[in-house]
Amino acid sequence: MLQVTQSPQNPVLVQKSFTVLGIASTVYAGQRLSILVDGLYASTGPQVEADGTWQVAFLFQSPGNRRMRFSVGGESTEIVVPVVTTPVLYLNFTQIPARLPALESAAIEGSAVNYADGTQLLLRADGLYELARPVVSGETWRATIGFNQKGIRTIEILSLDGRNRDQRRLEVTDPRPRPPRVGFSDPPQQLKAEQTTTLGGPAADYPDGAQLVLRADQQFELARPTVQNQQWQANTGFRSPGNRLIEIIGSEQDRAQTVIEVVPNTAAFQIQSRSSWTTTVTPSSLPTLFPQRITVHHTALSSAPSSSASADQDEARMRVIWNGHVFGNGWVDIGYHFIIMPSGRVFAARDERKRGAHDVINDGLGVAFDGIYSSATINQRQFEAAVSLCTLLCKRYGITNTVNLVATATADFGTRNLPRILGHRDRVATECPGSPGGATVRLNDIRVAVNNLL
Repeated sequence: MLQVTQSPQNPVLVQKSFTVLGIASTVYAGQRLSILVDGLYASTGPQVEADGTWQVAFLFQSPGNRRMRFSVGGESTEIVVPVVTTPVLYLNFTQIPARLPALESAAIEGSAVNYADGTQLLLRADGLYELARPVVSGETWRATIGFNQKGIRTIEILSLDGRNRDQRRLEVTDPRPRPPRVGFSDPPQQLKAEQTTTLGGPAADYPDGAQLVLRADQQFELARPTVQNQQWQANTGFRSPGNRLIEIIGSEQDRAQTVIEVVPNTAAFQIQSRSSWTTTVTPSSLPTLFPQRITVHHTALSSAPSSSASADQDEARMRVIWNGHVFGNGWVDIGYHFIIMPSGRVFAARDERKRGAHDVINDGLGVAFDGIYSSATINQRQFEAAVSLCTLLCKRYGITNTVNLVATATADFGTRNLPRILGHRDRVATECPGSPGGATVRLNDIRVAVNNLL
């Protein structure tokens, strides 16, 4: 056996030494190879080592495709070495992946034969897009590349004058799934309707104050928690039973999901749904509401149903109020979010996730007692319903105190210090919801009772 294992792959210069490596059968160990150049010029070659390897350094004095035949013990092998008088510049790839996932990077390398150190090359994709400008060092070049979208890409390395180049095809595949930086820490698997829970979890590498979005069923925004010490936390709850898909979202590329089963809560305070009195829905085009407080009203409409009214009568009354607001006031929907009937029934009115039309500022929920309470006082059923409703809403939206005063914008009186449960007349020049201080709707009693339940 006699083989050449390494020889010049590119042209070599006249009078520039190069090396040829090979291997022979170990039976030739200690023997010398003979070299015959171009079938004419013979010389003594290298000695075969004990392990069969051999190597020889050689140079040529004249150019051309020079044939070199190596022989030993009746065996021979031949190579052709291109020899030139001026350097031939040559570029190629020596390391490039066949596939690369999108959104990842890879190092690629190549040779730059006879290029001087510091020479700048051009690396581009698809004949159009410049990826890098690697610099030659020791007749090699290297660069790092990456792509955002999958596809077959043609990668080229070329000299700046475009005379020398090499190219390879690279398949960019779908990105590998990355673990999200946001997540949930021990979320409940089951929750009762109207039960408030605290959700939280990690937000790795997010700065303090960064805002996330907590969302249900890929459409309902629950909260916008802010990051603190790479953690987030938010209070939330759900009204309707069912499996709810909950997401915490840092960006389109960074989100985590969990599923919470919401089961019926038979002990929970009952609110009559909007669908009980109408098939119309609150327009989705209305601005989203993030409730800061609760404003109490009276509808100021005569002929309210009696305290013993049937559900049908109360539902008919809801349609009367809706008609007045839509066709009388010219609004797109009923202005309040909830209405409490003399019977004690509470009806959902405008979608509570949408800004209302009830106190001009409209940064809170509008709760109205049906009827006129300029002198008359709400009955006990209405009072108890108001306490239950306001307690539920405060827990749902994170209102923790309903008696302390906070700076509050008003429509007609500038900024006032007011509690989180307030009357319409506290913000607007009106008699609603009745007598001064809300005495006829027992406003202070409602505040205190709710505060004691929070």
